[in-house]
Amino acid sequence: MKLLIDVGNTRLKWATVTAGPLSAGRPVALDAPTLADALGEAFAALAGRIDGVFVSSVVSDARETELRTLLEAALPGVPVSFVRSPAHALGVRNAYAEPQRLGVDRFLALAALHAQPRAQVLVSVGTALTLDALAADGRHLGGLIAASPTLTRGALAAATARLLPPSREVRLLADSTADAVQSGAVLAAVALTERFRSGAAGPLGAWPALVLAGGGADELAPWLPDAERIDDLVLRGLARWASG
Repeated sequence: MKLLIDVGNTRLKWATVTAGPLSAGRPVALDAPTLADALGEAFAALAGRIDGVFVSSVVSDARETELRTLLEAALPGVPVSFVRSPAHALGVRNAYAEPQRLGVDRFLALAALHAQPRAQVLVSVGTALTLDALAADGRHLGGLIAASPTLTRGALAAATARLLPPSREVRLLADSTADAVQSGAVLAAVALTERFRSGAAGPLGAWPALVLAGGGADELAPWLPDAERIDDLVLRGLARWASG
């Protein structure tokens, strides 16, 4: 059995896999006061059943070293592998001239999507908003990184005096500051998504399918009615990597 771990900016998601579908566990907050205890508790039932750990990480080198130590303590004797973005793997060709510079979470999500080959655009909404274009033949054409709605709202709150907290209402013509902040943050991401998709259609050779992923995807979904929502793409990509 393989243990798959997706380490984002705020939490650690994990799942196990054998030959069938993923079996997801409860995410662990990275700011937990006793992260070692949290990981030990999360993986206690897996002792003796795991023969390999595969990790996708976007955190710093120092944090990765800490996580490796904690994982090795929680699962003694089990090899731990931190995956890096390659130039080409799992049918996906990395667009970056320096392949390792592409976030491994982005590469693995694209690898999971390529299990269903087609022209497609992936929009992942987490701390950052990332957009990537993937051709039917597996060519990654590149993408964009921008602030997510959550990050946009936080930046406005930090840099602006007397700004009221955002509401939960998204309106094209907002009539209150709270609604205007919420609406501007969400609709900016929607507009960028629409522009990226239309601009990618020519190079992709077809109108691309649109896929939303990430914890913040629900905010964009009502404004992108033909988008598909697919969860756990990074973990699915890790499963392909681990079986490859």
